[in-house]
Amino acid sequence: MELFLQSEEETIRLGERIGRFLQGKEVICLVGELGAGKTTLVKGIAKGMGILEDYQVRSPTFTLVNEYPTRKGSLIHIDLYRVRDIDLNDFLGKGVLVIEWGEGLELCHCTIRIDMAEEGRLFTFDGCGELIKALQDDRGG
Repeated sequence: MELFLQSEEETIRLGERIGRFLQGKEVICLVGELGAGKTTLVKGIAKGMGILEDYQVRSPTFTLVNEYPTRKGSLIHIDLYRVRDIDLNDFLGKGVLVIEWGEGLELCHCTIRIDMAEEGRLFTFDGCGELIKALQDDRGG
């Protein structure tokens, strides 16, 4: 499935729709160049999962891992841009994992590629069967 979005607000709304569907143990890998909107999508996912009031999603580029409590359990946001030798198995089953720069990882249930275009962003979903079905059923979201 491909979606073309033209604004940051649309990216956050897509993330919210994804977050509402997640059950709590999924591994989502995000692929895209710097500035493509990976962290913006995670902000929406956190919102859709019901991130607790006092928390704000920030890029984990320098911390490597940020964990946020939500009404659906933990959202674990990992950034592999600078470091790739982190043991991701330590996080499996402890919440939803969203991994930026996760290309080629076998543990991904769903990979979302974000390509920048002059007028917006193209989101391409790979291996995201149940999520795609939920998004198509929730078009009004």
